[in-house]
Amino acid sequence: MRKSDFITGSYYHVYNRGVDHRRLFQSEEDFQRFYESLYLFNNEKYQHVNGDPQLRTYLLSGYETLEHERNPFVSILSFCLMPNHYHLFVRQNIDEGISKFMHRLGMGYSKYFNQKYERSGSLYEGTFKAIPVQKEPYFSHLSRYIHLNALDITDLNWRDKSISDWGKVIALLDAYKWSSHHVFEGRGQILPVVDEEIRNNAFGSVSDYENFLMSWLGMHCLPFDHLYTDSN
Repeated sequence: MRKSDFITGSYYHVYNRGVDHRRLFQSEEDFQRFYESLYLFNNEKYQHVNGDPQLRTYLLSGYETLEHERNPFVSILSFCLMPNHYHLFVRQNIDEGISKFMHRLGMGYSKYFNQKYERSGSLYEGTFKAIPVQKEPYFSHLSRYIHLNALDITDLNWRDKSISDWGKVIALLDAYKWSSHHVFEGRGQILPVVDEEIRNNAFGSVSDYENFLMSWLGMHCLPFDHLYTDSN
């Protein structure tokens, strides 16, 4: 989508993956860097001055006192970072917010990755993709789909709906650090990346959320099957 196509106040499923199926995240440090960037770059007031590490540390460590000074481009409802791709469910808060946020996020992480691994060129398959989320069934389903993506690195065939042990599913999702599942489980978050007010409005309790995950088996189709399913 062109930046002029994004409507302020509307919701979008944003995603991208590494060029040639390259792993975007080769270490825990890489996941952490991208996660921190979801917070830092989602701020119209943030001035990214040549990747100043001292400024970065200051903003990350002082987020509780600095939160009132932020003006987020988007509200992030849910996310999942996989080895070679990522999913974001966002609401655009200001005009061109998604385009500006994703430009900063993409450029900032690419610079970090290329310097760390001594490479050059594009890191991503192309410009990020974005799908409008306009119908209620898609809106309700998307966070569940995004969180269940973490199961792709396990031996569970969740996409075929052959899950029989939902206790194991919850344990695996609980163990995966790089998604917003833990926020939906009511365990808080390291940085205020996810808009918890929107999460709380969607699910009244943790059991409501877990029951919604389990209701996956009652669905007749997976509307996002065309998205990235490989984790290599």
